[in-house]
Amino acid sequence: MVAPRSNAVLGTRVVPKTTSLYWICQSAGWSAYLAYVLVGYFIWAPQHETGDVISIVLFCTVIPVLMTHAVRRWMYQRHWSELSEWGRKGRMAAAAVLLAAAVTAAVGVANGLVHGRVWIPTEGMGWMFLAYWWAFGLWFWFYSVAHERRRRDELALIARDSQLRALRGQLNPHFLFNSLNSLRGLIMENPDRAASMVTGLSEILRYSLASDRQATVSLAEELGVIDEYVDVERVRFEERLRIERSVDPRTLDTRVPPMILQTLVENAVKHGISMLPGGGVVGLDAQLRDGRLKVVVSNTGRFTPTADNGGFGLQNAAERLRLLYGDRASLTITEELRGESESTVATLILPAESAR
Repeated sequence: MVAPRSNAVLGTRVVPKTTSLYWICQSAGWSAYLAYVLVGYFIWAPQHETGDVISIVLFCTVIPVLMTHAVRRWMYQRHWSELSEWGRKGRMAAAAVLLAAAVTAAVGVANGLVHGRVWIPTEGMGWMFLAYWWAFGLWFWFYSVAHERRRRDELALIARDSQLRALRGQLNPHFLFNSLNSLRGLIMENPDRAASMVTGLSEILRYSLASDRQATVSLAEELGVIDEYVDVERVRFEERLRIERSVDPRTLDTRVPPMILQTLVENAVKHGISMLPGGGVVGLDAQLRDGRLKVVVSNTGRFTPTADNGGFGLQNAAERLRLLYGDRASLTITEELRGESESTVATLILPAESAR
């Protein structure tokens, strides 16, 4: 029985809404208990009455479900999840005893009203109390285990989201540092081009800040910021920077982590093209293969990261992929010989999740 995490608001505890899994577990658990009681009843009371069967169904399903649902609310409002392990277990054991005693007494009273006396013998009442105590104890145990597992999953999710935000926060200063270095050398040399570069840079940073609120964006959006980035770098490299792009239109709606392709293109330009006196070509190819998005970013020349930030962007990208997709995504860097020149190839493979 799993319930969402609660929130503290102005000192009170908001009881979270129940999930479909919670009600499935409630129904399955108490239905199993009902079957157990009915089997015993039919064995020990062959001459059963319809009224007795209805009473058993009522007291073994409807009433226990209402009681445990009320106890769930009580536990949230009284902050039981914040108690020590033994403090919480002690309260649950006591609650199981009280619930079992209450429903056993209710059965006795109900039968007394129907038959004019407590119809169930005293010994039978004792066994009934033990059965209910066992049933309520199991309910508390299952609920506690499920709740603790859900809590661990939520803590892991919070930690993962914090790591992603930290990585994206590192990426913006890293990109800005690289761009300002390029801009510094251009201001004195060509003020008009420097002004154009500032305009393009502002558009890229606007996209970067907006995308920080999303785990993924469409490939079309990411290609748009790559176009802005290439325009900025062409101010500096002019004809030395050439772009070749082949994008399957079916890939435009697929989701990618924001700024991840821009990082690959930036590394291709900064650590590849910029090192070649004659410049070179940056290739970008995006295709769908077997339900996966495959993006290849290649550049003329070898991958030669500088000493101050050797491959920081690639390390950042690889860590973000691990947090978002686990082993369902990969990023590999290889060097290939194409004709008489060497090329560096970055291959990104992601699950093809559609924006629609």
